[in-house]
Formats: sequence, structure tokens, C-alpha cells
Amino acid sequence: MKYWIFTFLIVSLFAMSCSDEGADPSARITDISRLYVSFEEYQTNNEGIADTNIRIMKKADSSVFRLDSAHLSMARGGGVILFNPFLKSIIQASANRDTVQNDSSIYVTTLQPQGQMVNGAMMASSLLKKVRGFAYHRASDALFVVNADGERSGIFVVDRPNSISQMRKPWKQFFTGNLNMWGAAYRANNLYVGKQGDAPGIYVFENIVTRRVNAADSTARLSPSRTLTIEGARNLYGMTYDTVKNILAIAEFGDGTTVGTGRILIFDNFSGMASGSSIAPSRIITGVASQLTQPFDVAIDARASGQFIYVADRTKKIFRFRLTDNGEVAPDQVFDTSLYGTPVGLALDSRDDSTLPQF
Repeated sequence: MKYWIFTFLIVSLFAMSCSDEGADPSARITDISRLYVSFEEYQTNNEGIADTNIRIMKKADSSVFRLDSAHLSMARGGGVILFNPFLKSIIQASANRDTVQNDSSIYVTTLQPQGQMVNGAMMASSLLKKVRGFAYHRASDALFVVNADGERSGIFVVDRPNSISQMRKPWKQFFTGNLNMWGAAYRANNLYVGKQGDAPGIYVFENIVTRRVNAADSTARLSPSRTLTIEGARNLYGMTYDTVKNILAIAEFGDGTTVGTGRILIFDNFSGMASGSSIAPSRIITGVASQLTQPFDVAIDARASGQFIYVADRTKKIFRFRLTDNGEVAPDQVFDTSLYGTPVGLALDSRDDSTLPQF
């Protein structure tokens, strides 16, 4: 009798854990391809009511390409956004652009069983006025926050990001000086951060998890170990790295008005390039047919079978391209967000057994 009770409990717990993976309790993990989109608008209506700043596409890889649910986080206008399945939460910063209210905080929205989203904790700090990138390292349970705020620019490390609270400060505070940064990706003990301005490229911060800080105030000065200059790059914004397929992608803003001047730079076999001082894209998606004008962020389907790359364009469009695309190609799918606002951040939850080693 005890054996059967024990077996029943194990099966029940397993079923509960599976149902926690998404809105559909019967969905297998290989069915998950959920795109979270961060919108920057905040109280743009006459009533002063906060705009919905997270919208979700539950089946981003399907033939029905549309936003089908929404959530209002505590951010005063959405900015960069991050999802990691081991956190079981979404982390979002405010856009903090000239058109929105100042908000120097980062926020956690937890994902509940059956896919509900619930606003959780926040971390407020004067160090977080212009958050421009997030990356997460599972082994150390560390969140890297890239802040580009003039002389107060830095990379701040938050341990146990699911335990964020208003009273906490970042665990490590690395001040980088006046580095013009945007975007972040983490791989093999290296943090990669986009370099804007002259000679655009990628700053490489090596072994940042083990870097020491002053015991008294948890601060230190930090310079990039090296910089990867990107051949022909112009105006870099969001980046994403797929460790399963070893592909890095970066959004490159166009001239702001001319359709097709935006580009998506794709670096195949990125780990093989990253040891040098200069890298060139393996492929570039661009041209009038692409409709890319102001690409701001990118996300890659990280599954071994993943076929798509997603782009948030400030012209109020979300594009889906084939991950194999190159040159002047039309998007596989387009969603117009004019009714919802300006998409400025993407976080993709795409999971199966092949993705587990990367988190």
C-alpha cells in the first residue's frame, strides 16, 4: 500500500511540474515558443493610465503570428527584458527615454502555474537610470545589468535575481567610465556587450563572475579585456546569443527613416571568431524587402530545431525571419504593433532538451 501511495505522489508531482511549463497544461516542453515583447509607452492617454508594457505571442513559431495576451508590469514604460526558464520569471527595466517618466528600477514578473504573470519584487537604485542590457549566468545565479549613463556607466551584478528587493543593492558594482554600451550576452565566463559610437563592435569582459570588488563598498573599476571591432558596423543595439547553434545576432539601427537601411548582423560559429580583435558578419539581413528600418532588439529560437529569428523594429513592427536568411529577403511574418505601441525589447522562451545546457 505504501508503495502505491509513494508512486502516486511521484507521478502527481511530475504532472504538476509539467503543467508549470506553460498556459496549456498538456503541452510538451517541445511545444514552447513564447515571445515576450516589451513596449516603451507610459501614460500616453489622457486619463494618465499606465500603458500595457508586456505583450505575449504564445506560439511565436506557428503560422498564426500575432500577440494574443498582455501584462502590465510595474515598469514606467518597458525597456530591455530578459527571460530564463530557471528563474521562472521575466526581468524588465524601464525604457527611460526622453518621452517617459524617469524610473531607475528593475522589476521581476513571476510566471505562475498555467502561465499567469504576477508582478513581484523590484530593485530601485540610482545606478540603474539607463539600463541597456541584461544577461544571466545560471551556474552562479547572477544577473548582469548593463547601464549606460555617462561617467556612471557600469556593469552591475545581482546575485539571486529572484530575491531582488527594494532594499538590496547590486552584489558587485563595476564602473566602466563613459562607455557607450547597449545589449548583452554571456558565454563561457565572458560577458559580451555592444559598443556604440566610433568603431562599433563588442566589448569583451572576461571572467566577470570571479572579478573582485572592494570589500567596503562592493565597487571596482572595470575595463574591457578587449574589443571586437565589427567590420562595416554602424549603429548597434540589442544582441542575442544562441549557444546551441553557436550564433550571435545584433540589431543595427538604420538611418531612422529609410525602409531597408536597418540590418541584422549574424555571426555563425561565434565562439570561433571571439578570440580575435575584429570580426565580420557571416550573413546580413537587410534591404527594402526586409522592411528593416529601426531594428532595436533581436531574439533567436535557441532550440536545435529552431528556425526563426525575431526582430523588434521601432517603426512599430515585429518581424520573423528564417534563421538561414541572408541578404535582401522578405520577412517570414510581420506583425504591426501600431495599436499597442513601440516594441523595444524581446525575450523568447523556446525550450526543449537541446536547450538545457545553455541555461
